[in-house]
Amino acid sequence: MSNEYTERLVRIADELRAIAENGLQWAQNDYDRARYDKALSLAADLLSLVDTRDAGEIERVFRGDLSVRTPFVGVDAAIFNAEGKILLVQRADTATWCMPGGMADVGESPAQVAEREVWEETGLHVEARRLVGVFDSRVTLGWPTSPVHLYHICFICERVGGALTLTNETIAYGFFSEGEAASLSLYRGHAFRIPCAFRLYRNDTEAMFH
Repeated sequence: MSNEYTERLVRIADELRAIAENGLQWAQNDYDRARYDKALSLAADLLSLVDTRDAGEIERVFRGDLSVRTPFVGVDAAIFNAEGKILLVQRADTATWCMPGGMADVGESPAQVAEREVWEETGLHVEARRLVGVFDSRVTLGWPTSPVHLYHICFICERVGGALTLTNETIAYGFFSEGEAASLSLYRGHAFRIPCAFRLYRNDTEAMFH
């Protein structure tokens, strides 16, 4: 089975699941609920064609989270030093390198997510200053067949306090030029977003949307 075929099936299953779950949220009668229930079962059956789990297990996962479906949101922070190098951290779980960042919590603005994640991962206090861009994971993450759909928001942030330190999420950190960063083993999507951050830092472009 080709990667293109697998990607198409995953995307169709994901969109069908979203239609079904959103429909179940707002259905006004038993007839509509039955139709959306069937659509949810079909989404699980479709995904099972390219997943290691069978349709029954996938459907149980789907029905355990019957909520309105939207893409998840992750936020990255691009922090540059006086020499124009970017701060990257090495993840404890994969040993790959990335900008500090993580998933948004309910109640936070995107800028607050960036500032919190930087403090949690590096010990620095920063303020989000400029939007680098908004990136669709299925376009820029290198993960087109994932059933999880993410939007990544990236900010250039300015250091206002704190001290660099390792945390339970990081095993190393350092400042890197664009060329040095490109030679590292980078975590998903950062190979695309880090050059975008450098371009905006140099005022070569406006905020990007992918």
